[in-house]
Amino acid sequence: MERNAKQTKQNILNAAIKEFSDKGLAGARIDTIAADAGCNKGMIYQYYGSKDALYESVIKYEYETLSLVEADIVNKNHDYLDMISVIVDRYFDFLFAHPDFVKIIMWENLNEARTMKNIGIAYKAPIIEAVENMVRKGRSEGVFREDVKTRHVVFALITGAFSYFSNKYTLPHLLGMDLDDEKVVRTHKEIIKQSITSYLTKE
Repeated sequence: MERNAKQTKQNILNAAIKEFSDKGLAGARIDTIAADAGCNKGMIYQYYGSKDALYESVIKYEYETLSLVEADIVNKNHDYLDMISVIVDRYFDFLFAHPDFVKIIMWENLNEARTMKNIGIAYKAPIIEAVENMVRKGRSEGVFREDVKTRHVVFALITGAFSYFSNKYTLPHLLGMDLDDEKVVRTHKEIIKQSITSYLTKE
């Protein structure tokens, strides 16, 4: 019974991710989530309490999934000169595999991060410490500038990858590009890597 309950709860969460990513909090329907999860509405309220609470669980789950990727990067203990390239590649891999994450974060931005503020999500991931260590090592060896701002580097790493996917439909239409083309992906990643490396290194 415990195993079935756990599976049902996960089924609800998976269905909710799809519904919320497609329609946002306001447009999502509990009826649709229940149908997709193969359960009744009562079970959703039993496990998650309310539509808002279910949405909060989705937000937490999405960020926890990203944190696992970031923790793996940190635990591999990459050389500081390789770190930028590794992070960019892993963020792209994650966002390719999780289009729902992109959509949900876009909804959160439209709603001014209301839910994230309510549940107290703050970006305290190990990736910040990893970038700080990378910058510290680069400074000690005279490779990186002394005035490098770590948070700006993290911001550039995240937005460089995220903007590629958040503009996946509009910019290709305007620019005549196929963002699924491997050469286009590779070129954009290289631009991000070179831009951040240029900011970090001494002239």
